[in-house]
Amino acid sequence: MKNKKTASFLALFLGGIGIHRFYLGQAAKGIFSLIFFWTYIPLIIGIIDFVIFITMSEEKFNLKYNPIISNVNSNYKKEKVMTQKLVQKPASNIKVTVTTSDYSNNYNDDSIIDISDQSYTIPATSKLTYNTGVPFWAHHYVYSYSEINSASTEQKKFYGLFKENFLSDQFIDLEGNSNYAFILLFDLLGDFDNHKNISKIESQIKTLGQCYPKTKSYGVSFLIQKMEVNSDDDGLSRLKAEDKYSHQNYNDYEYWRLGSRYEVQLKLNKEEVILLNNIYNPGNVFFDIEYCSLEILKLYISLISALKRNFIQEGTTIEAEFLTVADLVARKHYNYRKGSQNYKYCIESTTNEIYSNIFKHCENAVRKFYDHKRKLNTDTYYAHEEIKIEFDSKIIFKVTELLPLLISKVALPDEATEIELYSQNTNRWKIKFEELIANYTENSKEFIDSIHSLALLNEKNPSIENIFFEASKFISKYDKESALTFYVSYLYCDLESTTFNNKQLTKTIQKNLFKTNEQLHSFEKIIGELIKNKDIDKALEGISNIYKVKRKKIQLNTASIKEVQKQHSGTVELLNEYLKDEFEDEKIIVKSQEISNEEIQLEITKKDEKVLQSAFVSELTFTTIHAAALQLFAKSNFLVSQDEFEVFAKSKGVFKNSLIESINDTCYEFLDDILIEEEEDYYTINTNYFQKISIK
Repeated sequence: MKNKKTASFLALFLGGIGIHRFYLGQAAKGIFSLIFFWTYIPLIIGIIDFVIFITMSEEKFNLKYNPIISNVNSNYKKEKVMTQKLVQKPASNIKVTVTTSDYSNNYNDDSIIDISDQSYTIPATSKLTYNTGVPFWAHHYVYSYSEINSASTEQKKFYGLFKENFLSDQFIDLEGNSNYAFILLFDLLGDFDNHKNISKIESQIKTLGQCYPKTKSYGVSFLIQKMEVNSDDDGLSRLKAEDKYSHQNYNDYEYWRLGSRYEVQLKLNKEEVILLNNIYNPGNVFFDIEYCSLEILKLYISLISALKRNFIQEGTTIEAEFLTVADLVARKHYNYRKGSQNYKYCIESTTNEIYSNIFKHCENAVRKFYDHKRKLNTDTYYAHEEIKIEFDSKIIFKVTELLPLLISKVALPDEATEIELYSQNTNRWKIKFEELIANYTENSKEFIDSIHSLALLNEKNPSIENIFFEASKFISKYDKESALTFYVSYLYCDLESTTFNNKQLTKTIQKNLFKTNEQLHSFEKIIGELIKNKDIDKALEGISNIYKVKRKKIQLNTASIKEVQKQHSGTVELLNEYLKDEFEDEKIIVKSQEISNEEIQLEITKKDEKVLQSAFVSELTFTTIHAAALQLFAKSNFLVSQDEFEVFAKSKGVFKNSLIESINDTCYEFLDDILIEEEEDYYTINTNYFQKISIK
C-alpha cells in the first residue's frame, strides 16, 4: 500500500531521478526521469509533485494510488452515521448498549444495539472493491492448495494480493469467484503445519468464514480435525458450544463427504468409508444424478481394490507407488527439501490428487458406458518429464488396463436416469437412432414402436422434435402413413419449442409420399389446422384418412345387365369403333374381351410406343420415349439441365414433368426408390440405379 508521506518525501529529495515514480508503480515515468535527470526538468517535476502530494487529501491519494482500499473510508463513515442515528434520542425506558472499536487500516465494528426485543447488528467487516475487477475463475470444487497451479498468471497474481490483504485484515469482494477463498483456506491450513499456533489458525478460519460464508462449514470442520489431532479438548468444546460454529456444521460436512453419505446405502466397510471421504464431491450435473454417482462410487472402490491386488502381486503396495510419484512432485516440481514441512504437506496433497485423478477416470468410464459424450479433464499440471512418465507408467497405465474389465459390472441406467441423461446431452438420442436404422429389418411396426419409446425417454430434451423429423425421413421409403405421422409429431413439438424451425421434407420424399394433388391438399389442410389449433390428436387422426381409397360402392342389377346384353349384342364390337373415333390421330389400339356375362376386359395400347426390352431388364416396361430419355441421360453423364430436358420432351410431344413421373413410376417398385431426381436446375440419375435397371 502506497503512503502519501513517503511519496512526498521521495518526490522532494529524490524526484530529480524519478524515485517517487518507481515507488508509485509508474515505472515508465521513472525511467524517463532517470534518462533526462541532467536537464533538471525531472527535479522541477519532482518539486511540483511534492506540492501536489502534500495538498492532496488522503482519500484522493488512495483513490489514485491505492485503488483496492478506495472505498474503505466511505463504508466506515456510512456505518458510523448509522450507528449514531440508532443511538440518538432513545426512549427513557430502553437500555442502549453501544460497543465500538477504533478504526485503523481495517474497520471492525461489532456494535449491537438492543431496543426492547429487537436488535440491529452493525456489519463486522467492510468488503473492498478491486477496481480493475477480480479475474474470473470458473467455479469448481477445490481439493487442495495445489489447485492454484492450474490458475492463470493473472489469477495467481490476484491471489497473492488477496492473501496479503486478508492477513492485513483487509477483505476484498471476490464478486462470486469463491475459488480464491477456498485456495486461501487450504493455504492457511498448510501454514498451520509450520507455525502450529492453534489460536492463530482458529482466528483466521473464523474470519474467513465470516467474510466468505461458503468456506465456513468446511473451515470449521478442518479446524475441528486439527484440534482433534492436537488434543485441544477445550477448543473442541468451545467450537461445538458456540452458536455461530455449532457442531451441526461439522455434521453437515460429514454428510457432504461421500463415504459418510453413502455408507448405509452402499453397505461400506470402515476402510471404504475412509477411502471415499478423501474424495470431494465433483458437483457436476452427471454426478448429481444419484444413479450415476452410485455406479461411479462402486466402480471406484472396485478399481482401488484391483490396484491394491495388482501392486501386491508385483511385490509393492499402492501407498508406496503413490508416495514415489508424490515424492517426485514435491522435489522436482516444487523443489521442496525432503523432510521439510512444505514437503510433508505436498506429499499429502499430491496423494489426494492422485486418488482424485483416478476417480475422474472412473467417472469418465461410466460416462462412456452411458453414451454421455462429455468427459472430465484428467490432465495433470506436472511439467517435469520424469514425473509424467512415472505417473503414467506406474498408475494411469494400470488404471486404463483395469477399467475395461470392471466396467461390465456397472448396471445399465434405469428409465429415470435415461431421461436425465437425454436432457443433459441433447444429441445423445442420435446414438440410439443410428442403432435402430442399422438394425432395421423392414419391420415398420417395430421401428415405429422403438421411436415412440425413444421419444418418451427424451421428454425433457429440448431437441425432441429432431427425433420425429429424422424418423419421418427414414421411414418414408417403407411406410408413408407413419412418415406423415412422425412429421406431424415433429411439427407439433417444434411449435411447442422456443424456436419454430419448420424444417421441410425434401422434394424427392414429398413426391414419394403424395402421388396425387388430392393427397397433398389433404395433408396441407391438416398441417394448417395443427398450426392454428395445436390439436395433435386431431391431426394424427386425419393422417389415417389421406391414403384411404375414396370409392363409392356400386350395386349391380344383374337382371338389368342381362336384358341390356340381349338388346345390344354387338356392343363389344361397336365399343372399339367408338373409342377409336375419340382419337383422330389413331395412335392407340383398343381390344376388348368378354370374360363373363358381367365383366368386359379392355386393353388399350399406343401404336407408336412399342415396349422396349432390349437395353433394360425385363421387369421394366419402358416405352420408346422412356428409352430415348434414358439414353439422353447416359450420353450427358447422367446430368441433364431442366431446359434441355424440356426441349427433348416437347420434341416427343409430352410434358417434361409427366415424362419424369412416368419413368419414376415404372422404376419405383423395382428400385424401391425413384430413378430421376431434381437438383436445383438439373435432373440427375444415380449411376448405381442405372446399372441396376440395365441388362448386364
